[in-house]
Amino acid sequence: MKGGRAASQAEQLLAAKIATGRRFGRIGRFDEGGLLLAVAGLLLLIAVPHPEFVDPRSIVTLLRQTAFSGIIAFGMVYLISMVEIDLSVGAIYCWVATVAALLINSGFDPWLAALAGLVSASLLGALNGVLANVLDVPIIIVSLGTLSAIHGAALILSGGRAITGMPRQHSFFVWFGSEWLGVPVPVWFLASVGLALHVVFRHTRFGAVVRSIGSNIEAARFIGIRVGRYRVMVTALVGLLCGVSGVLTLAFFKASDPSIGTGLELQVVAAVVIGGTSLAGGTGTLLGAFLGMLVISMIGSGLVFYGVSGNWAQFVTGVVIVAAIALDRTIKRRRTATTPMESP
Repeated sequence: MKGGRAASQAEQLLAAKIATGRRFGRIGRFDEGGLLLAVAGLLLLIAVPHPEFVDPRSIVTLLRQTAFSGIIAFGMVYLISMVEIDLSVGAIYCWVATVAALLINSGFDPWLAALAGLVSASLLGALNGVLANVLDVPIIIVSLGTLSAIHGAALILSGGRAITGMPRQHSFFVWFGSEWLGVPVPVWFLASVGLALHVVFRHTRFGAVVRSIGSNIEAARFIGIRVGRYRVMVTALVGLLCGVSGVLTLAFFKASDPSIGTGLELQVVAAVVIGGTSLAGGTGTLLGAFLGMLVISMIGSGLVFYGVSGNWAQFVTGVVIVAAIALDRTIKRRRTATTPMESP
């Protein structure tokens, strides 16, 4: 009892210190203003020779594509700020869409099928954290295995075939597969989930403790922070967000394919790093993650408008990731070199 109270007090103390320390600067992140300029530059580069790119329907399509992966990127901000990476997000995303579609085809109500998908996604996400704790390895190592296992399970269940025949007139598909006020439902979810998680990340004790673990995991353990518990909580959150995205994808396309989600982890990590969440941990930005994902989506769409093969999209994304990592490390080293040592 006393140990639990002491750990809680330690968490509150560390959260207060982190909040104060971050007030004057955020280590190792890009300026969102610079990302906005990058988005504006890409917009001009594509729209000037191809005005159809800024057609309202094209913009809506771009935002919807960004929303599916952007929702997952918000959870990855939490993980990377803890100096962890989950490579199984694409597999969990595929699993949810596949399982929900199969349940619907077998006679389950779509609302119940979606709920089952969300629960299973949370459990699969939490499993990554539990295994990482038990095996005492980084989450990225565990997720290398769960990536293949979960995706393989989805392929087995679906027989490697697309799942169609959804009841399109059901309220689940009508509500989540449509637009509200001319904006696709996934975009509304992107905005609401992003705002809620931003508040949690920047203005709650949970968010402060997550960042503190990334800043100095040994110090966090020394003062009584239960790092393993937070690992499981954050990986469960990431799994849940994969589930939300998978359910929304199924609602929009009214079908599921076992190949969806392939390479999604690459885009998500790239968006978070481009957005300014430091690979060194301790800080993060959800707005930056959204802008990073928007940049990646715009690059893909721009290649299509310029008539470039879609194979180049993956190549460009990889180049952008390497450039973002290099810039992240450069900024980190320069800040470390120019920041004076604090007196004890």
